[in-house]
Amino acid sequence: MKIKYIIAILAVFTVVGCTENFDELEKDPVALSANPAGQLTFTQLCMSGDGYYQHRTNLIYAGGFVQHYSGSWGVTNYGGKFNNSEEYAVALWRNVYAHEMKSVVDILDVTGKDPLAVNMNAVAKIMRVMIAQRLTDIYGDVPYSEAGLAFSKGIVTPKYDKQEDIYASFFKELDEAFNQLNTGKDLIKGDLFYKGDVSKWKKLANTMRLRAAMRISEVNPAEAEKQVKATLQNGVFESNDDNCIMHHLDFPFSDDPARLDYRGNGLSYGFIGNDQGDHFSSLLIDYLKNNGDPRLTMIATPKTSSSVVPWAPIQPGETLYEGVKPGVFRWELPGGSNSASGIQPYLKLRTTPFLHVSYSETELLLAEAAFRGWVSGSAADYYKKGVEAGIKQLEIYGAAPASQVSIDAYVNAKPLLPGTEKEQIGTQIWITYLFNSIEGYSNWRRTGYPHLIPITNSDSGTGGVVPTRLYYPSDELQKNEKNYQEAVARLGGKNDWLGKVWWDVN
Repeated sequence: MKIKYIIAILAVFTVVGCTENFDELEKDPVALSANPAGQLTFTQLCMSGDGYYQHRTNLIYAGGFVQHYSGSWGVTNYGGKFNNSEEYAVALWRNVYAHEMKSVVDILDVTGKDPLAVNMNAVAKIMRVMIAQRLTDIYGDVPYSEAGLAFSKGIVTPKYDKQEDIYASFFKELDEAFNQLNTGKDLIKGDLFYKGDVSKWKKLANTMRLRAAMRISEVNPAEAEKQVKATLQNGVFESNDDNCIMHHLDFPFSDDPARLDYRGNGLSYGFIGNDQGDHFSSLLIDYLKNNGDPRLTMIATPKTSSSVVPWAPIQPGETLYEGVKPGVFRWELPGGSNSASGIQPYLKLRTTPFLHVSYSETELLLAEAAFRGWVSGSAADYYKKGVEAGIKQLEIYGAAPASQVSIDAYVNAKPLLPGTEKEQIGTQIWITYLFNSIEGYSNWRRTGYPHLIPITNSDSGTGGVVPTRLYYPSDELQKNEKNYQEAVARLGGKNDWLGKVWWDVN
């Protein structure tokens, strides 16, 4: 049944030929046969078009854990008060292994046997790292080396690789991919990220390597430094033009095999389903407001009723921008939902782009590397470029550009200061990945920044302690018992979301 399900999925989104013809997805997403180009297209669509885990893992859990969002039932009860839902906790695992990992491993299998497909093979290596890093950072030890091999090698109970070994594989595979990519070789077909631009893929390989290197900075600083230096030598993102972005179409999400559709933005699926329910947290809004950050009005709308006099018009002198305190439902606000700022409409469309990897993150991570003495250059200069890029990247969503005068005024007034470097850098990465909370959550666990608002609700499922991983699916105990038990033993004998992944040593 599972193989038939995968074939049905691939049949829907297989696209023949080079996908400068992204428009063909709108005309007719159904193709004739599975092939590496179609599988690449499908995998890229899944990564941000899968409303199942974008809603549950990215918005509700990760977005609630790191206090990007608050107010709606799902985000507040599960992500804000840390109550467990098996369905939400395993959403990323379920769909990534069923869809993305299987497809990209198939591409690797087919192209690895074809000397005329070295670029497609290299891209598949990068894609597998992008997919697997999400998984391992959320769950810890996971199937990687044997994942997706049920059809080609008959491995139906894959081992759970140790996260340390998975990261070692990341560095090896990204280096291989960078060196394989060659403008004189085969076309990269089906590519919705960069339309087959080899130079962009080479930069992405190095930038993903930089991200992975800084992820292990606390647990293995010597290896992290080695990898950072290699990435900088090979060449990372140089501007927002290099950003890895998925552009979506106006189609509703469905993971029903009979009418599968991942062409729309999966995060927006969550926003639309909770119409007027999701709000930015008070931690985020207050930070932007108190620091004069131009991004405040680019992401948030003014509130429309008073939070000072319940259910009354806004009072003279009252601030127009307020978030919802983490752990509080929107209907518990003194003036109801309208007494908190809303989310700008262009951020909640099915056509809203999704940012996977950014130049802003690149510069901010290099700022941290420079602060540690791992790379040359000024940490303050890297930081300034990273913040400016983070402001300008909001334009991809449809925000009116902030004036250069306002950007310059902000970055000059809020430079990187001695003694607070890690906190400032970590906080800016948190803002940069406002709509990619899975990435924000991982970086928060590594750095501890920003300082979150304490959860004191009596009905918190953890006594106010922020979870540090998500649970493995309970049915793994039946499907893959031996390997599951070994992984749980390495966690201390309990499949607990207060356990820590390997690189989380703070």
